[in-house]
Amino acid sequence: MKHLLFKIAVFSLFSFLIMVSETPSYLKIIFISVMLFFFLPFRYEFFTKERMWRKFIAAVSGTIIFTMLVLFVPVLLSGDLTNFNTFIESGDSLGYSLLVFSITLFYFLIYGLPVSLLSDWLAARYPHRMVAAGFVHFGFGMLLIRELWILPVISAMIFWVIDELLRRRTAKEVAEVNI
Repeated sequence: MKHLLFKIAVFSLFSFLIMVSETPSYLKIIFISVMLFFFLPFRYEFFTKERMWRKFIAAVSGTIIFTMLVLFVPVLLSGDLTNFNTFIESGDSLGYSLLVFSITLFYFLIYGLPVSLLSDWLAARYPHRMVAAGFVHFGFGMLLIRELWILPVISAMIFWVIDELLRRRTAKEVAEVNI
């Protein structure tokens, strides 16, 4: 009962934050629908401590990588380092980086984490689990492409790659312990 009340409180808080944001209505519906995933009647074996910790690490790592990409890729593509040096020296770079980081982390946690859990659940039913999980991540990234250009797909693929690398690492550690 206490666990259900906690789920309802977290869902209500994130739903409120989404509803008061200036996000387009169709995105609000998508985000809240994805968060409803946590109310599905999964057994507690699905939400293991190891899996949830791996997803959280993937979200934070993906946020850091995505923030770095948002800061550095435009500079690398333009080849103009003088504007970038001015941007870094002005002090605006820290505020901009924190803004991108916090927004990205928020969306990774309310959208990416449930989608990644859903992909684990769906992909477990297919012989090529990793490919199926990649398609689920890619597909849910494509849902957001209208407003945010290609950034959601890039974010989804970063999350998926990090999660798969962490999954392999933890699987190897478990195998070494059992040997």
